[in-house]
Amino acid sequence: MRNPYDPIDQTGVVIDGLDIGNVVSQIQDKGFTVVENFLAQEDIASIRAAFNTEVPITEMRAIGTETGRTWRAHNLLAKTRAADHVFLDPRLRAIVDGVLGKYNQINITTLFNTLPGETRQLLHQDDGLWPIPRPHPAFLCNMLIAFDDFTKDNGATHLVPYSHSWTREVDQSVESIQVEMKSGSAVFWEGGMWHAGGANTTESEERMGFFISHQVSYLRPQEIQLLAIPPEVVKEMPHKLKRLLGYHPFGIGVDGRDPVDVLEDGVVVNPEARPAEDWRESYRG
Repeated sequence: MRNPYDPIDQTGVVIDGLDIGNVVSQIQDKGFTVVENFLAQEDIASIRAAFNTEVPITEMRAIGTETGRTWRAHNLLAKTRAADHVFLDPRLRAIVDGVLGKYNQINITTLFNTLPGETRQLLHQDDGLWPIPRPHPAFLCNMLIAFDDFTKDNGATHLVPYSHSWTREVDQSVESIQVEMKSGSAVFWEGGMWHAGGANTTESEERMGFFISHQVSYLRPQEIQLLAIPPEVVKEMPHKLKRLLGYHPFGIGVDGRDPVDVLEDGVVVNPEARPAEDWRESYRG
């Protein structure tokens, strides 16, 4: 009997010329794959302009870096509408469904810019947030879109192929590859893969990227979307994007109602419901 949380078989599925089944197969096999020209340059320019003008950024000192030479911004869906269409792109939706299954949602959204002088991050696994013994099903499907060309010199992301299937910790000296790709291309990887941001050893090249992480819907997300984005902002979003933020009827929803309906109408207390005290008394009897 098929588990409803199993990944969707995307064999033979082609969307806008992209072989979704092949992309998913590579992610499942070696842990990652690169899709060239995922976004057109005019799209990159438009989103970059919005990110540069609408999204506040802060320094990041984490995962082994102390220079402050990486700028980051999280919670992007609360701050700009410029990239909504990327989250709803049918290619992305099909790839995530193929890796995680149809019950998935947004885990975290991040804009980052790696500046000259930044050092290499420590290798890490993004799904290490959930302390569940390995091996386990895929929890995360990550996508990183290059806004600038990613090169070894400006800190292209390090990946350790096949490490998403390992059950052991890795030594920081383990051999990795750096994913060099042109602006507009995207690298996808399974959340168990060991990876790290590279060192930017150039004198003047920045490396901007747009990171989207999806997770299975039954786990608590790293970025709490239901609080992070004001309800009045969510109300104006497309129905599918609301679902991806966590407004989905998992379990009993909200008092047995669809969370999207509660978002629109508010919490409605059933006037015919029995008071809690009466319920407890009848239960005792």
